[in-house]
Amino acid sequence: MPGRALLSSLVCAAGVMLLGSYAPAVADADEELLASLPEGPGKEETFYLCHTCHSFRLVSQQRLSRKHWDETLDWMVEEQGMPEIEDDERVLILDYLEAHYGEDAPRP
Repeated sequence: MPGRALLSSLVCAAGVMLLGSYAPAVADADEELLASLPEGPGKEETFYLCHTCHSFRLVSQQRLSRKHWDETLDWMVEEQGMPEIEDDERVLILDYLEAHYGEDAPRP
């Protein structure tokens, strides 16, 4: 049936157009969220490591000790398939998490 093939092609084309316009919107939203985070060494590394798998809100709502953040990173690698983090980058990320989302960090 020629009408069905045409309809299918139009639906696929519309999907491609929507996905094409969706990607920049997501990138813009990510950049806005990144810009809203507290400044400091490790900001981008922490954002992109965490935000790859889940909302950064999940991170920002936590108030964990450095030890607990460290254990959480281990758990993410062992149980959630997060790639291993190089030692120096891990220290940078832990420093950022402790300073801005640690149990003693000031709340916004």
